[in-house]
Amino acid sequence: MDLINLGMKVICYPALILFFLSSVMLLGQGRVEDFALSKGDLIEDLLFDYYDEKNFNGAVLVVENNKVIYENTFGFADFENEEPLDRSTPFYLASLAKQFTAAAIVKLAEDGQLSLDDPLRKYLPLMPKLYDSVKIRHLLTHTSGVPDYFYLNINKDGLTNLDVYKGLIEQRNLDFTPGNKYKYSNSGYVLLAMVIQVASGQTIDNYFNENIFKPFHMENSFVCSALSVERPRVKGYTAKNKLYDYNLLTVGDGGIYATSNDMYKWQQALNNGSFISAESLKKIYEPVVLTNGRQRNYGFGWEIGSNMQGKLVYHTGGLAGFRTYIERQIETNNAIIIFTNNSFTGILDLRNTLVKILDERYPLTEEIE
Repeated sequence: MDLINLGMKVICYPALILFFLSSVMLLGQGRVEDFALSKGDLIEDLLFDYYDEKNFNGAVLVVENNKVIYENTFGFADFENEEPLDRSTPFYLASLAKQFTAAAIVKLAEDGQLSLDDPLRKYLPLMPKLYDSVKIRHLLTHTSGVPDYFYLNINKDGLTNLDVYKGLIEQRNLDFTPGNKYKYSNSGYVLLAMVIQVASGQTIDNYFNENIFKPFHMENSFVCSALSVERPRVKGYTAKNKLYDYNLLTVGDGGIYATSNDMYKWQQALNNGSFISAESLKKIYEPVVLTNGRQRNYGFGWEIGSNMQGKLVYHTGGLAGFRTYIERQIETNNAIIIFTNNSFTGILDLRNTLVKILDERYPLTEEIE
């Protein structure tokens, strides 16, 4: 319809012309009704901003009510060769590995192969009498007084559990009487890995493979048993993209590589009781009570907190260029998993915004201009 014909039709069809002109004026101004973005869309936009402006390099997976609503990777697994990240390339978990060690101990307790109140020396009898009062429960909750090996001047490339064990044998004192205080100790989780080996009769990597990774189809998860890892994995870097890779071989406190999707599978296994019972999982998420009656919000391999929706459990991890985070919101079955490999410092800020998106406290509409 040309303008001449349009003018001739005005008298006959005024309502039609008014509608048409109003539409033209609306489109000419570039305005439409508010366009609702999904939470996944909001997360995608947020992460592109982080990637572009804040140098985020890593993987993010977000779960709402037990369903993945967002999963993606940004950047490189290997900066030197410009190998892009993808969802099948595993990151070093750092201290997120502690939840596997803790769950394995609880599973062995369920199966009657140990008790959480057993003394450590029942399984490692060659340790000095200094460790007589240290119980399995103390190691799980960082209340053992066993000094952290990172402060024992024994660190070296390729440090193993046996190296840590030897370093602990040479100590003359614990940091405090077991049960009296909370003090984070990577050594405690190395000792727990050794207890798992004795109680189960399996090496720690075989135990994780046969009882966790394979049964729950965590195809891209593995225990790092050599510094020259042949299989695909993410390398660690500084914020300026210089190689700053993981170089230890301790297991229990760390030592595990996994993808965000594998971690989701693991969370599902915990939720549905496939590995341990709901009653045992509840114990894992209970804060430790010290001998003076005070409570510390750490359970078995998990920090414990709360938000607007109720109870949550979480853990951070960091070593070399890797920074990792996992959170489970118990009441809502929501979860957040963040892996980075370039010494990223904004992981908690990113987490906070993701929580706002899940809670619908972040803008859910935008106008197209």
